Parts: sequence; C-alpha cells; structure tokens
Amino acid sequence: MTDRHLLRRALSISAIAIALPLWLLTVPLWVVIAVAVDLIGGLRQLPTLRLLLFFGVYLVHEWVGVIAATALWFTGRFGRRLNADRHRRVQAWWATSLLDWAGGLLGVRLRFDDLSELPDTTFIIFSRHASMIDAVVPAALVTGRLERLIRYVLKKELRWDPNLDLFGGRLCNHFVTRGGDTEAEEAAIEQMATDAPPGAVLAIFPEGTYSTPSTRRRVLASLERAGEIKALQRAKRMATLLPPKPAGALAMLRGRPDADVVIVGHVGLEGVAELKGLRQRLPLSHPVVIRWWVHRRADLPTTEEELADWLGQRWLELDRWVGALLTDRGVIKPSR
Repeated sequence: MTDRHLLRRALSISAIAIALPLWLLTVPLWVVIAVAVDLIGGLRQLPTLRLLLFFGVYLVHEWVGVIAATALWFTGRFGRRLNADRHRRVQAWWATSLLDWAGGLLGVRLRFDDLSELPDTTFIIFSRHASMIDAVVPAALVTGRLERLIRYVLKKELRWDPNLDLFGGRLCNHFVTRGGDTEAEEAAIEQMATDAPPGAVLAIFPEGTYSTPSTRRRVLASLERAGEIKALQRAKRMATLLPPKPAGALAMLRGRPDADVVIVGHVGLEGVAELKGLRQRLPLSHPVVIRWWVHRRADLPTTEEELADWLGQRWLELDRWVGALLTDRGVIKPSR
C-alpha cells in the first residue's frame, strides 16, 4: 500500500469518525432547517428531512463497518490471513441494512425475479446504472440472500468511502482509474475475473456512469468525435440508457470463459442520481422493479467483435424494456 493510499484512508476514516458525533450534536438544528426548506418549497413529503436522516444512518453504518474491519484485521493476524467469508458477511449486512433503511426513509422498495433462476456457478453481471442505490443491490442480493462472494468493478473515487475501500480491497474488487492506462485496467479486470473462486459472482456497469441528459449528450458527442458510427447510431436509438462500453465487459469474459452472463435491468431510480431530481422524487412512489436475463455462455458469440455487438444489442433490448415500463408509469409519454 502506497503512502498516497494510506493518506486517503486516514483522511476518509477521520472524516467519518468526526462526522457522526457532529451530526448527532447538530441534528436538531438541521431537522428544523430541513423541514423549513421542504415546507417553503411545497415539498410536503419532506424529502430533505428524509435525506438528512438517511445520511445519519449511513454514518452509523460506516462506523460499524470500520470497527468490524479493524477487528477482522486483528483476528486475521494483522492482515496476513484475512477471512473472506467473514468480510462477505459484513458486506452483506452493510448492503442489506442500508437498503432496508432506504426503504423506510426514502421509499426504495425492491421487486425482483426469483433468485433461483440465477446460475449456481460463477456468472457475470452486466447491470444498468442509474444511481448509487443500484450499485448496492447486487451486493445485497448476492452476498445477503444467496450468501455468495461478489467482486465488483468500481470507479476509483469510491475508495473515499471507508467501507468500500477496506472491504472492497480485501475482497479483491477492482477500482478503475478513469482516463488511466486502458490496457493495464483491462488486464487487472481480466485477472480479477480469473482469480475469482468457483461460485463467485462478478459485476460491472458497462455504461460507466449514470444516464442523465447531460451524460447522454456527452457520450453522443464523444462517439461522434471518435467516428464510431455504428455505436453512435445505436446510442441515438436509446431513449433512457447509455450505450455500453465493451472493454471492461470483454476483459471479464476473457478472464472467465466458463461464466454465464446475467443482464440486470431496473426501473424506478430514474432521475435520482442528481440532488435536485432526488428531492423531487422522494419518497419514491413506485417500487424499483429489477429483472434479469440469463444467457448461457455456450449461446454467446466467440469473437470479441461479435461479443461487443451482442452486448450492444442486449442494451437496446434493455432500453426498450425500461422505456415500456416508464411509459406504463406515465413517466414517458407514448410515441405516436
């Protein structure tokens, strides 16, 4: 671990250590301010107050997680022999408990398919990405309900969250440096997949970021500048999603040629990636519907060019599914 990593970890853990006592001391004042802001803005469901309380819940979870990580470090012979299953159980608690609290405070109610439909061997999740909430869902379902190890590909900035940093590192997740050495990142993702134990689940978000009007404009402009005509045409046909970036997904597939693929889509978290949209939509009025499509590896193409095209086609199908549900909910007006 480099000095820079140690400094980041010291700063992030110190910030959490200070933030919780400070939140507890000042929360009565913030409650008054939050309620006043909501009522003046005509927000009778008090979304700002709900976010304030959920922030306190998050801080408690961070405290408990850091304490648990410290205890596991000592019992694991000062980090020399860490127990992966104990770390998985803490990760499961952290993810499922946060989602439970999000359900009570933010109205995040999950509806999903039968988990028995998922492969009982190693599989790779390619998931839609609309907010930080959907990033927690695979961990809650896989580690919590299925009691299986999951390894993520995440952006490096998330290491500023102490629990994601500590447990993510120990459970061999890969944190991508965006704009870094592409070949090195792909090699690291491939190695992560290769090293995953039998029965583990691998997860990546091929869109790379949340789909918002601004990110869609940015992605379309980038594809046009790069002269990627086919990808640009496909992206323009999408109403809600971003086109998938295939590099990381292909690296995972190379690393685990035995793994099936599960495409994960969801509807209900649109517009909550940004604070303004989040406050306008809380508590969520509709459940978050999660659906997955299992693709056996033997049914997939074999060349990388064909696999990239296959992934793009699946994303077009996913976009149509998302659009149909949003139309049913009145979020999107039906086309004439």
